[in-house]
Amino acid sequence: MSGTPLRVHTPAGEVTLTGDEPAVVGRARSADIVINDGRVSRRHLVLHPTAVGWRVEDISANGLWCDGRRLGDVDIVGELRLRLGAADGPEVVLLPRPARPVIPATAPTRGPDAAPVSIEDLAAFAPTPVTSAPVGPGGNGGVPGNGGGPGNGGVPGSTEPPVPVGAGVPGQPSGAAGIAPGVSGGLSIDPATAQSAVVHDRRRVHPLRPGRMRMGRSRDNEINVGDLLASRHHAELHISLGGVELVDLASANGTFVNGHRISRAPVMQRDVIAIGHHLFQLEGSSLVEYVDSGDVAFEVQDVSVWAGTKQLMHDMTFRLPGRSLLGVVGPSGAGKSTLLNALTGFRPADRGSVRYAGRDLYAEYDELRRRIGYVPQADPLHDQLTVREALLYGSELRFPADTTAAERRARVEEVIGQLGLSAHADTRVSQLSGGQKKRTSVALELLTRPSLLFLDEPTSGLDPANDQSVMETLRGLAKGGGAGSTDESGRTVIVVTHSVLFLDLCDFILVLAPGGHVAYFGPADGALRFFGKQDFREFAAVFRELEATPGEQMAARFRASEFFVPSAVVAPAVRKAPPELPSVRQQPVTAQLSTLTRRYWRVVLADRSYLRLIIAYPFLLGIVPRVLKAPDGLGPLPQSPNADATKVLVVLVLCACFMGMANSIREIVKERAIYRRERTIGLSRTAYLGSKIILLTAITTAQCLVFTLIAVVGRTPPQAAALGSPLLECLLAVIVAALASMMIGLFVSTLIDNADKAMPILVLVTMGQLVFSGGLTSMTGRLVLEQVSYLVPARWGFAALASTDDINVVSKLGNPTLRTDPPDRLWEHSAGTWALDIVIGIAIGVIALALTTLMLRRIEPKVTRAADAAPAQGTGLPGFRPDRVHGQPQPPKGRMSLRG
Repeated sequence: MSGTPLRVHTPAGEVTLTGDEPAVVGRARSADIVINDGRVSRRHLVLHPTAVGWRVEDISANGLWCDGRRLGDVDIVGELRLRLGAADGPEVVLLPRPARPVIPATAPTRGPDAAPVSIEDLAAFAPTPVTSAPVGPGGNGGVPGNGGGPGNGGVPGSTEPPVPVGAGVPGQPSGAAGIAPGVSGGLSIDPATAQSAVVHDRRRVHPLRPGRMRMGRSRDNEINVGDLLASRHHAELHISLGGVELVDLASANGTFVNGHRISRAPVMQRDVIAIGHHLFQLEGSSLVEYVDSGDVAFEVQDVSVWAGTKQLMHDMTFRLPGRSLLGVVGPSGAGKSTLLNALTGFRPADRGSVRYAGRDLYAEYDELRRRIGYVPQADPLHDQLTVREALLYGSELRFPADTTAAERRARVEEVIGQLGLSAHADTRVSQLSGGQKKRTSVALELLTRPSLLFLDEPTSGLDPANDQSVMETLRGLAKGGGAGSTDESGRTVIVVTHSVLFLDLCDFILVLAPGGHVAYFGPADGALRFFGKQDFREFAAVFRELEATPGEQMAARFRASEFFVPSAVVAPAVRKAPPELPSVRQQPVTAQLSTLTRRYWRVVLADRSYLRLIIAYPFLLGIVPRVLKAPDGLGPLPQSPNADATKVLVVLVLCACFMGMANSIREIVKERAIYRRERTIGLSRTAYLGSKIILLTAITTAQCLVFTLIAVVGRTPPQAAALGSPLLECLLAVIVAALASMMIGLFVSTLIDNADKAMPILVLVTMGQLVFSGGLTSMTGRLVLEQVSYLVPARWGFAALASTDDINVVSKLGNPTLRTDPPDRLWEHSAGTWALDIVIGIAIGVIALALTTLMLRRIEPKVTRAADAAPAQGTGLPGFRPDRVHGQPQPPKGRMSLRG
């Protein structure tokens, strides 16, 4: 028997065989090494110890694969990477001796049995190239195996790789992501990192040297990361005799080790470092680089969602191979939005798992969310901007602050060409057709090259021609390239739609029945046969059938049909609530504030009708108080006190409050879709509100200056109350009232869900300000009314004007027989009273701003972590299963030692 240990890396973890007895690898629970994947046979291969090493014996139906070719039995000479059941099946890495340690005197690995390796061992453990035996006879790759799906393997004797068995077959989960035939190499992860085998394109190997090695986008780094999501100087490796340490250099998008964001952490053998789309794994004395090319599988296993005691989603299970387009359809109430939220991580499922390239999306969401693109139903675009302007501002918010304008512009132009928008790059969004506008929304998401792209009703409201155009664009994006581009990597695209005309363009269709049940999942043409239709134009009738039939019944019908392929049964784990995710913040608040303010100013300038309105407002409103009779000024003159001063001041403050609130009441509600999407990619709430306040304050203040000067120049009282200038006091009082009302307008804008509701509320609030200002009727001594008036900006703006004008005296002298209201203490002609009126007016604005900030949270996407709302074990929720860890290796019957 062999005395050489054999390390076996599988999607379920790493096992070390000691060479005592043969070991069986397969899907059966009785196997020595269990791989829970539909393409793996119950007993797939046997590892035999020999006198000189180890030998692999294939006992499966669907065979062993290496580099897209099927193998027979093979001796393990060096490192051997096999795929089980298909060319893109789960990977098994066989290492007949320990991997070469890294440069330090000890080569730590994560696990309780990690043993130090001396520096003298370095020469003995040079890396061995992958070996493979010649391709044997074609075998029985086409024979249906225990994986559940019919094989379509190769012809006997053929050297061409067959179509992967189970690739894309409904209901077949995989513990590892697929890899395109012919692509060698792969990234495997120790089980202690809680990740499955992740497969990406191998690009470069970076030898490590003692000292410091910097990683980042700039060319002056020792390890260059060509990704706009990476900062110029992103992270640093500290390599010494004590080991390898990774230090984040305050990067914009973070540095991750095994899916967890770090600021400083040791790096062990086979640990995975993630920077943007680039992954690095420590292998021996080198750092091997891989790039997420988008050709990765996406798996949903037994996903269920509850709202209280009501179950919204029932046991959703499907698997998508890389570069595929899935159409999700179903009647209203079928759970399409619930499913989309679960798959994007916005509202994780209460039970089950969602896996990206074999990695748990929820457990590693902080890293993987940067590879997810989401296009909401409402286009997150400013209609006043051109396509190029919208993408340029979007790139400023999505990329790190240290990206140059040239880098951002180059990426924008690339995406414009890819989506076929070159002819419309300088066209305003408002002038685009529905299909062109939707492609612009997609372009905004493609800036960061997402590997997963989700779209919510992208064809809603489009005519058939635009509907077809959008669906063809999405298919091109899934396969790679798209209009105007052929060199772009593909991605998995999931589209929720009500349109059924062009579902034949989808690779797969998921039909949901009411209650979140799966009524069908599989290839597009299979859906027609399952529902008995000849064409997708007849598919609308299926919705009526789904609405009339209980969801449980439709799900049972699908499971009993020939189209249902059972998946491997994996009991879902009950997750403990992890710590809060750090916010995604590509740029500091000041950089975002600058970008948002410039974008907002560009939107204002581009909207000519709105620009003309805000310019005309102060001139038109300034005339209103001017036409009121006030020949002798606003203040008390010895000859003829002005009895109409109160009317002038009421109109003055009312127009100011109306103007301020009208400027802001639609500003947030009209951008709700934009705000929600940008918050998920790192938008700062402070920067967003700050940009609104800066520009609206400038506009409102300028309006108040013009408006007040027109209204009161030549009519000011002879004496000031506090500042020595009556005109200056009037200006400040009007500006404070207008700005406080502007803040109230922003607050109201967060409360409403439709811009059409803004105008009735504006009229209502303005009338309330008129009543509670105290100018029409005194608030003094009136219980409740007086207290309510203290919350109204017009009350304090009018009080400050009345204090400057000494209205208590003016009113009494102007008409002593009719004026019976008691004097208002807030109108006293003194510096203290005037200052109090101004300070409280400012305080009302600050309070309204605080409430606006608080209410903004209400409209933000509810991005939560896994198990935030997960049912606890023993809650008695329907369908709950006992806790079990996904992919946990089975006990090795005493002949093996588990690592990690």
